[in-house]
Amino acid sequence: MLYLDGISLNKIKDELETTLKGKSVNKIVQTSSLAISLNFGKQRFILSCFPSLSLCYLSDTKEDNLLEENSSFSLNLKKYIAGSTLISINQIGFDRILNFTFSKLNELGEIKVYNLYFEMMGKHSNLILTNKENKVLDSIKRFSIEENPNRILFPGIDYTTPALEKKRSPLMITKEEFDKEKEEKTLLKNIEGFGKFLANSLSSFENLKNILKDQISPKIFFNEHNEIILATVLNIEPKEYHYVKSYNSFQELINFYLTSENLSNTFKILKDKLSACIKKEIKKSEKIIISIKKDLVEKKDFDRYRELGDILAASLYSLKKGMKEVELYDFYNDSMCKITLDPLLTPQLNLEKIYKKYNKLKKGMEFNEKRLIEISNNLKYFSSVETFINNSNSKENLKLIEEELLNEGYLKISSKNKPNKKNNKKQITKSFTFGEINIDGILVKYGRNNLENDALATKYSHKNDIWFHCKDVPGTHAIVSHSENLSQKNIYDIAVFCGQQSKLPVGTKLTVDYTQIKYLNKPKGAKPGFVTYKIFQSIVVTI
Repeated sequence: MLYLDGISLNKIKDELETTLKGKSVNKIVQTSSLAISLNFGKQRFILSCFPSLSLCYLSDTKEDNLLEENSSFSLNLKKYIAGSTLISINQIGFDRILNFTFSKLNELGEIKVYNLYFEMMGKHSNLILTNKENKVLDSIKRFSIEENPNRILFPGIDYTTPALEKKRSPLMITKEEFDKEKEEKTLLKNIEGFGKFLANSLSSFENLKNILKDQISPKIFFNEHNEIILATVLNIEPKEYHYVKSYNSFQELINFYLTSENLSNTFKILKDKLSACIKKEIKKSEKIIISIKKDLVEKKDFDRYRELGDILAASLYSLKKGMKEVELYDFYNDSMCKITLDPLLTPQLNLEKIYKKYNKLKKGMEFNEKRLIEISNNLKYFSSVETFINNSNSKENLKLIEEELLNEGYLKISSKNKPNKKNNKKQITKSFTFGEINIDGILVKYGRNNLENDALATKYSHKNDIWFHCKDVPGTHAIVSHSENLSQKNIYDIAVFCGQQSKLPVGTKLTVDYTQIKYLNKPKGAKPGFVTYKIFQSIVVTI
């Protein structure tokens, strides 16, 4: 958990001002619909309005631009702020609102001042650009009057802060007031800058005074599994932790935290984009399968029309034009049956009409059965992609999945950003690093997406290497070198690992197939990650 309250922001603000004040903005990039990157020379300053990442920080890594075209907000930022100098960073009280003030010399030699307000308030986070008189020029989020009747942020309107509860500054309260608020558990409600964790952590008024005057103290607390419990810039700590790591700056802390938790804008936006694409394809495939199955039920009696045609043909000589119905002996079921006829057609044309209907239904059934297999295979493929997206822990892996979906035609990009397929495939081949894990002292290589699964099974393995994969469950392909002498326990443990890489919950019993690479077959035109095999062994495991 990253703990960020108003008091924490006050210390982060001081660090940012020390680092950025007096520097000029040389480049502005809107990396996503809710995030902006301001470049101060080589330093990239990210302002993110995502509900799960409402934060501003200096980034150590380059954020990709995931927008296909510039928004009006990014164009206005470039118009007013590009080339300007940051002259101050101010916090409104101890609330989570920062005001970045920029100064710029225009073409007429006049000094213009602009404010960029950053409201870090979860789902209500926003970036608002104003002029010196605080008239709104633009905002990254715009709300209609119906959505937010209490606050209007249209261009030309005076900027006003969100409706905030009236609270006292932590700098102004006395020991008696603190003790009373602490006893009544109203610190969070009545004192500015407090978050729940800080309110619960404070043991005394002296403790609060020390926190307020302390220098920024970035640190991360970990449990025994090296998982992050708490990241903070205040001198507070969780009740239980295994060890703590200190950092020289908030910049160092936040970059480590975002990388460890995979919370960078690029990673999050790309993951959401791929997940949305796959969910859409899964939903569409499921609807088609329901429709096909319904059609198959309706057409399941198609063979009866052939029987009726045969019955009619056997008695065709006794029929006459103008008959609406005829009752004949059904030699297929040893009973009498009635056959409806078109009185405007001759007996021969009525017979041809019945056979035509039979052939049409038969072809429809055959098409639907093939289509059902095709769509069902597509659904399995989409499920495998969804599993890999959910299990991804790096931007590079998501990029490979993105290329896979682009090549398969499920993801569309604008023509100006369309990659050269030849060059792209070469790049993908160079990017193969595969996942690696040591199980019982044995090196196991595994695919983290379908492209890696394909490469492992077809290009980067010896024909006698052992291949593992969960039966009828989308997931990773694991490879063990043929030089390894696998015991039954080794096979079981590797099979368990394969099951853990699927989307099945812990405790599920499943079958894992394993065979040599030489027995795998990649059908021509098959989806990435799809192989067939006839010679194999299986093991049942519980994950």
